[in-house]
Amino acid sequence: MNLHYQKIGNGQKILLAFHGMGQDFSCFLKFAETFENQYTTYLFDLPFHGKNEGTENSMITKEVWENFMTDFLQENEISHFSVIAFSMGGRFALATVEFFSERIKELYLLAPDGVSEDPVYTLATRFGFSRKIFHTVLKHNHKLYTPAEMLVKVGLVHESVLKFAKMMVDTPQKQKQLYQAWIGFYQLRFDIKKIANLINLQHIEVKIFMGKYDKVMPIHKVLPLSKRIKPTQFVILEATHGRLVDKTLRYLGKGN
Repeated sequence: MNLHYQKIGNGQKILLAFHGMGQDFSCFLKFAETFENQYTTYLFDLPFHGKNEGTENSMITKEVWENFMTDFLQENEISHFSVIAFSMGGRFALATVEFFSERIKELYLLAPDGVSEDPVYTLATRFGFSRKIFHTVLKHNHKLYTPAEMLVKVGLVHESVLKFAKMMVDTPQKQKQLYQAWIGFYQLRFDIKKIANLINLQHIEVKIFMGKYDKVMPIHKVLPLSKRIKPTQFVILEATHGRLVDKTLRYLGKGN
């Protein structure tokens, strides 16, 4: 597996940046430019995203990720590094911790996916029949808008979640991307107790940022990890899911 990435900055510390669903390397571009004297940042396009959109359907297993990272670190002569990840990128951050914890200095997690398994995601991705149903639902997602809006009205689904869901599947290209990513990444799931033990053993400096108004990745989703470690920062920002990266940059830019 080969992934496109951009290298920004000339800082002594190395930072690997993993974006969220439907994004590309530019997710953390402002961050890399702001801290270019502190970090040399490698901004990745994750599988099925950015310049890797043309990737054929494939399963990104932990072994695939470990092999890619091993080659990447060797080719770029990187011994130790930090990681920043948003949303879906959290799965890649956790996989990196699992295999390379002794080389990680800092871990920035912004509303990370992969800490808690969502039952809907599990059902949609784990079985052949459910994947077919998921594919059909994506192709005909407009038929679900009316019942979904009814769930919003009775308070079972937050309006921001429905808005986010519509945005993620409003074109055939986005539908394909979401399907590829959900199916392709489903083996990236983790024993959070094991991950926490690795973080504590290696004394990795962890900073977690969550959005107060984030209904896509609410705060309780990260508690299985945060309760087992001692993050140097656990910050709840006045942000929705879509604004969390910008709000985190502003927070860190003020010297916090």
